[in-house]
Amino acid sequence: MLQDLSIKTSYRTGRDDLVNDLFVPCLGESLLYRRAAGYFSSHGLALAARGVAKLVTQGGRMRLVVSPYLEPADVEALQNAKDRSVALLQSISAKALTDVENALVRDRLNALAWLSAAGYLDIRLALRMNSSGQITRGLFHEKTGIFSDEGGDHVAFTGSANETAGGLVENFESLEVFRSWSDPDGRVEGKIADFEALWENQTPGLRTLEFSEAGRELLEAYRDLDHPPEGFKNLLPSETSGAGRFGPPRGFDLRDYQKTAIQAWSKAGGRGIFAMATGTGKTVTALTLASKVAEKNTPMVLIVVCPYLNLCKQWIREMAAFGLRPLACYEDKNRWQPRFEEGYQRLNHGMTRVHAIVTTNATFQSDAFQSYLRPHVAGGARQHHLLIADEVHNLGGKTISNTLPQGIHLRLGLSATPERHLDPEGTAAVLDYFGDIIYEYGIQQAIAEGRLCRYRYHPLLVNLTDEEAQQYAEITTKLGPLLAAGEKNPELNQSAMNLLIKRSRLLAGAENKITVLDELLKTLPEKPKQAIFYCGDGTTSDKIRDEDVRQIQAVARLLGEKHGLRVRNFTYRETPAEREEILRDLSNGFLDGVVAIRCLDEGIDLPDLRMGFLLASSTNPRQFVQRRGRLLRKAEGKKFAEIYDFVIVPTAIDDYVDDQTFNMERALFQRELKRIEEFCHTAENGPEALSLLKEVQNTLNLLS
Repeated sequence: MLQDLSIKTSYRTGRDDLVNDLFVPCLGESLLYRRAAGYFSSHGLALAARGVAKLVTQGGRMRLVVSPYLEPADVEALQNAKDRSVALLQSISAKALTDVENALVRDRLNALAWLSAAGYLDIRLALRMNSSGQITRGLFHEKTGIFSDEGGDHVAFTGSANETAGGLVENFESLEVFRSWSDPDGRVEGKIADFEALWENQTPGLRTLEFSEAGRELLEAYRDLDHPPEGFKNLLPSETSGAGRFGPPRGFDLRDYQKTAIQAWSKAGGRGIFAMATGTGKTVTALTLASKVAEKNTPMVLIVVCPYLNLCKQWIREMAAFGLRPLACYEDKNRWQPRFEEGYQRLNHGMTRVHAIVTTNATFQSDAFQSYLRPHVAGGARQHHLLIADEVHNLGGKTISNTLPQGIHLRLGLSATPERHLDPEGTAAVLDYFGDIIYEYGIQQAIAEGRLCRYRYHPLLVNLTDEEAQQYAEITTKLGPLLAAGEKNPELNQSAMNLLIKRSRLLAGAENKITVLDELLKTLPEKPKQAIFYCGDGTTSDKIRDEDVRQIQAVARLLGEKHGLRVRNFTYRETPAEREEILRDLSNGFLDGVVAIRCLDEGIDLPDLRMGFLLASSTNPRQFVQRRGRLLRKAEGKKFAEIYDFVIVPTAIDDYVDDQTFNMERALFQRELKRIEEFCHTAENGPEALSLLKEVQNTLNLLS
């Protein structure tokens, strides 16, 4: 009981050990711990979590009230969010939970995450409100705590105003403590009444929102399944008796087509490729498959390979929901190499059942990663290995395909488009290693079955300027003979390739695309929201500033300076942290759109996108299939996606110098037309959209 403890009326850093002298003993006697902690951040939560591992020994619960830090844009987004406030607050709060290096912070967040996962932690967010009832940027600064035991006794404390990150290393902090059995002024009762009013959303100037489920998802990434806090082993034996539970989240059910895919892989002997449309759940299908494999094949090493860092982080988040805390192997090897070996050692000693690793393609093929992996997958290794390759077509390159470990027998490839464009040898390398395409679930079927949303397709015809037309004609004149003779002369082939690249960049950066975009934006009934603008990597004319700039810059300026849209670029120049921030801002409504070149073509789960503007596209089927798939994820209130495709109109037939040049141009545009027909084939307005191209088809004798 709390009365049996020797509790002082004040505690001060340097004189007292706040954790071991106050928090641990009080929590060990408490059934309820109420905590108002101020900031929702990794450091603030770690402060709130001091000693809470001891709470489970009593079967106690914790109620936590915290306040997110709001940027001006966050406030605006929340005011406009209406019924999406909790989802939006989860996105805002995620900004505060960045990678944590401090071991003390990690340990305390682990305890908090275990409390939450076990159902012993309830979280609510406190938002400041102005006199008009609108959310403001002010922070909820109150920092109090109340321990309550089964006998009805309470201990309350108030933290110093300096309870900040510095308190984590106990730089300086003071606490005033009040005991209910020795409290003639009723201060404890007052603290309890204030907290309960806050908890029940009855505090003037504040709005309190339920956040437990959303907070549990955020904290899950910090739950170390191999190191539960003291007391949890007996409380949750199924979770901690080996490696923790690896399986789908409670309440999750596979769809029939996902079950069929898993069965096909099993019948194929544990190898094969899922060719599933973007947005149809390849990741959760693969993780469910892996969890089923782990049921009968332990100890198991699960290796997930992704082309991009942001995609790796998506997998890590998804794996957390499946009960895994994977090792992130990318960037500096000194950060992951020791834990790589430790994971195998834990498997060998029976301390865990699954060692999960997530790595980028670049790290996977590095000498460092290969040198650590090869000894473990050599013949006779006692661990079962499963290799999952996301966007598996990327592993067909000569360099990386040579690094694929033959000692791993269980292999799964994922891609909406497994074939490599114009690279039959690379495609063969992928199929030889991972196996055949054993299950396909395309866009047409996914739309028909309601797994992806429907869309409308709008081809917009764009003419070249006179200067561009002249450059184009010069390229075309040179290109015809080179393509004709290229089969006999490899050097001519390379010259032709250089001209094709020059031609492609000219078309991608055509000046009038900006003009057509400008006119389109003027005629749309509403300004674009949740939109993506795909640009080429060449230059174009910026009419706002009368200068030649990269097309992506010209588009961003047009959108922001002339049409008042909030957009940000998403390219290789942005850091991984900046990319995460951009996607969060697009999700919570702060951004109207993103302007990209190629970085969003593959894999990354984008927020609820509604509109796509394709100012530049290649004829590579993988690119336009992936880009279309980005826009077709289903979302509440989303009936259609709108896709605007900027198509360059070929020059008039009289402009071709000879039949050879005409036939070459006809063949080149035929490839472009194939892409357009593919968009029209599954579009709601497909026949109408295709009819807009009849004049162009007639020009090039392509109507048949």
